[in-house]
Amino acid sequence: MAQNYIKLPKTARYMLTVSSAALAIHATALAQSDGEKDEIIVTGVTRAVTATKTDTPNTEIPQSITVVTIEQIKEQGAQNIREALRYTAGVTSGGDDTRGDFNNIRGFFAATYLDGLKRNFGFVYTPRADPNTLERLEVLLGPSAVLYGAGSSGGLVNMQSKRPQFEFGGSASISYGTYDRKEAVLDVTGPLSDTIAARVVGVFRDSNMVQRGTPDDRVVIQPSITWKPSNSTDVTFLGLFHRDYTGPVQFAPSAATYLADDLGNPRVSRRTQIGEPEFNKGPKRDVQATLIINHEFSDAVSFHSSSRYQDAHTEYGEIYGDYFSNPLDPFIDVANTTVARHLFAINADYKVFNTANHAVINFDTGFIQHKVLVGADYARFEQVTSQAFAFFGGGTLDIYNPVYGAAPAAAFGAEATQVQKSYGFYVQNQMRIADRASLVVGVRHDNVDQTDTFSPDQDAKATTFRAGLTVDVTDTISPYASFSQSFEPVSGLNQFGNSYVPLEGEQYEGGIKWQPLRNTLVRAGYYRIREMNALRPDPLNPLTSVQSGFITSKGFEIQADHRVPGDIAITASYSHNSTRISGENRQLDTQPQDTASLFATKTIEAGNDLVFRIGAGARHVSKRTSGDTVSPLYIEVPSYTLVDAMASAEYKNWELRVNVINLLDEFYYSSCSQFGSCQYGDEQLFNGTLSYRF
Repeated sequence: MAQNYIKLPKTARYMLTVSSAALAIHATALAQSDGEKDEIIVTGVTRAVTATKTDTPNTEIPQSITVVTIEQIKEQGAQNIREALRYTAGVTSGGDDTRGDFNNIRGFFAATYLDGLKRNFGFVYTPRADPNTLERLEVLLGPSAVLYGAGSSGGLVNMQSKRPQFEFGGSASISYGTYDRKEAVLDVTGPLSDTIAARVVGVFRDSNMVQRGTPDDRVVIQPSITWKPSNSTDVTFLGLFHRDYTGPVQFAPSAATYLADDLGNPRVSRRTQIGEPEFNKGPKRDVQATLIINHEFSDAVSFHSSSRYQDAHTEYGEIYGDYFSNPLDPFIDVANTTVARHLFAINADYKVFNTANHAVINFDTGFIQHKVLVGADYARFEQVTSQAFAFFGGGTLDIYNPVYGAAPAAAFGAEATQVQKSYGFYVQNQMRIADRASLVVGVRHDNVDQTDTFSPDQDAKATTFRAGLTVDVTDTISPYASFSQSFEPVSGLNQFGNSYVPLEGEQYEGGIKWQPLRNTLVRAGYYRIREMNALRPDPLNPLTSVQSGFITSKGFEIQADHRVPGDIAITASYSHNSTRISGENRQLDTQPQDTASLFATKTIEAGNDLVFRIGAGARHVSKRTSGDTVSPLYIEVPSYTLVDAMASAEYKNWELRVNVINLLDEFYYSSCSQFGSCQYGDEQLFNGTLSYRF
């Protein structure tokens, strides 16, 4: 392998040296304490369901997977799913985006699932999931078509909802933070009878965004109930009502941000609203009903079924600046202060039904234990949209001295309906060989049909495969190797008016997993992904895409997680990724080559029921480039390193926690585009939370 995949930048080497030393010292101390290892509580980071659809130790999974618990999300101060994955190897993202939780895994757009069912069908304007409703996130890196059907070559994020418990408990909290963010959360669970338990999670938020005049309000109610008539059967119903009232994020001209000094222009304030305060906002509503059934017919045969119906509505409006026409000089006046603006608005209704069902059959053949998974799933996604787009229809604005109120009303066009139906069948065999090796093989066939009001019908079929082997060379060290495939239909038409062909990906991955303690896991691996029929912007018209060649993503990752309740917790990661389109000798736009992170917390028992916990983390993202010789602008965004911190004090059932993101208030750009726009990175953000457990 080329040496550049194991040469770490200075910041990454420092982070990993510190984290490795801390892990080694703490592991040694625990190992030297007689009997202490057996008393450690497993926190969930060493087992996962997403990779195989069965509860499997992470060391037996021949693919990279990372588990992020709700405790980690709170400690790190994450307020959405994008932020919750900032310390996960292989996952990157640009700046915040209220349109959705858009993460990249290994250079590709990540698919998002909720309780094993697909949540994002392409680019849809639905409310982002609230972390308060979740128990954990499982990030599966690499293609996963055999179990999940059409999806990303990079991987997926599977969110696990909170479920009812048969022991009474819960919490209530209030918090206050930057941008006058006020939030209240209630989470209560407990038994209603010997066989029925219930839970309700409620979230109320009244907040502003960084741009003046833009709200970020939220109401979430998630009721759930579990019926468990016997030890072999449980049925859970999950409801969800989620309403956001918010606006789009701000993209400012490169000429007044990243390139401002070079061009002699003032830098526009991050608080400036370049749109219209009364137009750049709208409601988003999401209602869901999910039914989950588990039944064990015997020790050898079990059945699982998940089904969800979703009804969502969005009214989204955005007036934004015209930067593409002349990226180096987007101003329309001699004073270089005024920009022209475009108008876009969409009214959308979404109706989704999807169901996933599988049976697990356990049997032995000699020294081989088999766990055969046979499954089928179906999804129907329908969206009805009407859009308004007015080129230069948003009026003009002096971005340094804005005066608002010039935007016209949106004129919506005819409604368009898109319906996508997909179904697939698969079989997988997990084999445990002599209790020293694990072999996973699987195959799947999918059919996807799509109809559009203004486009020809599209049909796609695919058969995908997966195989992987893990060997326990010692009780704590397990090397692995795997092969997996993906496919993903592409909506819309190409530059010739024809349907796009599906994207097809395949990955080879090899690595090693080390579990020195029951709640400590370190993974390191190398991967190579190739996705055929790659999409890229049309150089003659960047609003459309052409399909040619392939994308190659290859790299090296390290992820270390160590958690001992009541003591120390460490999360460390490093990723090197090279993602390139065939024929172009450069990194894919906006994708960093290197990321590294380290977050650690320490619990201190002060006596008299008083407990303190302190934590800090650092995140490094290398430079990113955007554009090439045929783009309107080539831009290179500098690297940055940010520091986060938290501190909490617990007294009996009370806790006061303070989180600070970007503690040193480092100035940076989260993303810049070759089309002339940039987004500021987060300034220093504060959030204080007072909670009570019962």
